[in-house]
Amino acid sequence: MTPPDMRNIAILAHVDAGKTTVSERLLYFSQSISGLGEVDEGLATMDYLEEEKKRGITIEAGIASYTWKQTTVTFVDTPGHVDFGVEVDFALQAVEGVVLVISGISGIESQSLEAWEKIIARKNARLVYINKLDLSGADHRKVMKQIQVTFEVKPFALTLPIYVDGKIDGVVDVINQLALYRSVQNPRKLIKGDVPEKNREEYLQARHELVDIAAEFDDEVLEAFVKGEEPTHDQLMRGIRYAMESGMYLPVYMGSALCNVGIRQLMNGIKFILPAPDIKPEEASRQGFVIKIRYYQGIGKIFLIKLFHNARKGDFDGSRLYRVFAENLSEIEAAEAGEIVALQTERSYRMGQFLQADGDSDSLGLKVYKPLLQSRIELNEEKEYDFVRETLARVSEAEPSILIESDPETGGWIINTVGELQLEVFTRRLMKEFGCNIRVGAPRVKYNERLKIRQEELENSASAMGSEIRIKLTVSPHEEDRNLLTLESELDIEPQATILRGAFEQFTHMGPCGYGPIAHLHCHIKELGSGHTPSGEIPPPLIAKCLLDCLALGLGCSKFDIFEPIMRLEIIVPDEYCGAVLSDLASRSGVVRKLDSDGYNSIILLEIPLEKTFGYTTLLRSLSKGLGVYVLTYEKHGLKAKSAG
Repeated sequence: MTPPDMRNIAILAHVDAGKTTVSERLLYFSQSISGLGEVDEGLATMDYLEEEKKRGITIEAGIASYTWKQTTVTFVDTPGHVDFGVEVDFALQAVEGVVLVISGISGIESQSLEAWEKIIARKNARLVYINKLDLSGADHRKVMKQIQVTFEVKPFALTLPIYVDGKIDGVVDVINQLALYRSVQNPRKLIKGDVPEKNREEYLQARHELVDIAAEFDDEVLEAFVKGEEPTHDQLMRGIRYAMESGMYLPVYMGSALCNVGIRQLMNGIKFILPAPDIKPEEASRQGFVIKIRYYQGIGKIFLIKLFHNARKGDFDGSRLYRVFAENLSEIEAAEAGEIVALQTERSYRMGQFLQADGDSDSLGLKVYKPLLQSRIELNEEKEYDFVRETLARVSEAEPSILIESDPETGGWIINTVGELQLEVFTRRLMKEFGCNIRVGAPRVKYNERLKIRQEELENSASAMGSEIRIKLTVSPHEEDRNLLTLESELDIEPQATILRGAFEQFTHMGPCGYGPIAHLHCHIKELGSGHTPSGEIPPPLIAKCLLDCLALGLGCSKFDIFEPIMRLEIIVPDEYCGAVLSDLASRSGVVRKLDSDGYNSIILLEIPLEKTFGYTTLLRSLSKGLGVYVLTYEKHGLKAKSAG
């Protein structure tokens, strides 16, 4: 059993929708913090890493708790940038409810849609908060229509914005049928009033819709409606919750987090609409789930976990338990099932693992993020080798979408990342936060090489120390996103099958053109025969050499095409700068797929080679005087303009 007065939620959004500002207000209005820290000033509680303060974006999922109306809410403030999508995946696995923050100006953007798809796949309970309604060009009605069309769900408003002299000043509380105004002198104070006449028509329509939807799912609301009576607050909230759980309807709150408008009503929704933790049958036999791994100065490695059972200090091999509040830890003696806490233990776990009572663990299968960039890391001083190697292992353990490989050319390492921002942040943290004295090479795109056409009947023979072997095979392009080695049934025997697969993997590690690994290759071994063998067995190195030589001799560079990552680039920029941005994109081989404007901002969607986007953050800032924003997501691999051969 988990306590009914507990909530675990994640806060999701597209970059720059104001998600962390919402998080800051949740803490402020619950009196968990005494003052407001703004994201733009690098003072937000939940953006505590130096790179987060510098960039004004969330990089690492932050966790904090607050209490509101006798309910303890633990929330995960997740990154909105696509490079850190794995953080969102683990957060959604650990929480029951989600608040999706959508900008009232930009509306639903690419990461809003991806977040929604993850929410649906995970079956999380959800609320929407339409933010930034204080800014010129914001339009909550447009966003409501977007939600219905894009998310294929019926949104219904629980609050509506009130404007005074063109500025947002409060909200209409549709549930409690009153107006709530902010106090400029005391941000924590709300001033109650009647619904203004100019808002009355929209409010009455929203109220009628709310009661209709709640009555569809709650008999007591329906009975009150039939009798011409007003349903109670609890009855309406119950009906709203049932409507949301049906998947047909989506409750929507509105306001401006920056202006302290609409947040407390959202907090009520989190308490009354989103569910308490519920331990599923498949989780009951496990102890918990690892959401995140972090390192704390003076403490060491910490596992952020969701508990499936009550736990006490010492339950995990002399473990210690901590409550988490952003970057701060406070030690506790015990925690309840459903809580998200920090665990320090001698046991070793990976992100995404379920903890078992017997000490074993199993992993959750989550989306694998394809590394698209790589860069070399080299030492400035040889004596630093062990320290840097250990730091890389430690830090990459907490970043499962980053792959670290040894670099035989330099004696250093190759770091593979999802995108340029992740690469830049990771390497800067290595140097600034962990004190690694290293040089970082320029980022390079991870190309791959693909066979053009099927190659029949490749043959080779090899001999050594009196043993002889011959091989015949066929290679062809493979439709699936992997390489595959198959053998005729009579050849698929051990240990030679394992030796052949190992040699094939070695061959595909780097293509003959030297651009990158071979991808989408199917190799089928048709014949494998031996001549005289003194011992009666073919030496394993000879089997491997015969296959490697056959592939190398038969598959030269001219038989391969080079493929590069093609990205989906979404740019939002004020209309006046659209021309300059489009002109630059044309010079970068960008292919525009959609161009639209809401009268204030232009929305540009295009496909562009990843290698043409390096340094685009700085360039867009220059072209748009700092007002343009963009999101880059992987679309596909496409044929490089100038192919090998």
